[in-house]
Amino acid sequence: MLLKKQVRGGVLLYALFMAGIFTLLLQVYLDRVVASSRQNQAQTVASQSRLMAEMTVDLADKESGSFSFAQGSTTYEVKDKKMIVRVENEGHTKTYHYVKKEDQK
Repeated sequence: MLLKKQVRGGVLLYALFMAGIFTLLLQVYLDRVVASSRQNQAQTVASQSRLMAEMTVDLADKESGSFSFAQGSTTYEVKDKKMIVRVENEGHTKTYHYVKKEDQK
């Protein structure tokens, strides 16, 4: 019986308590990493959408039309000096409003 030791209840409770604290800290850290990843992905999608909308404004030459990009597609229409651009990107639809500049010739 040399390998048997008497372990007191306080030591076991302390070990369980420390394991619980470690688990809570780990959970908070993992939640923060996941939230940061989601935020970065949302910012990337928003940036791509905005860039596609601005490119559509630069390329538009008719009263209405559409363009297709690698990341999504855009449709636009001009109403009363305003250009409305709808961007479909990764399942999200965003609408941008621009003031149409008069072309000087």
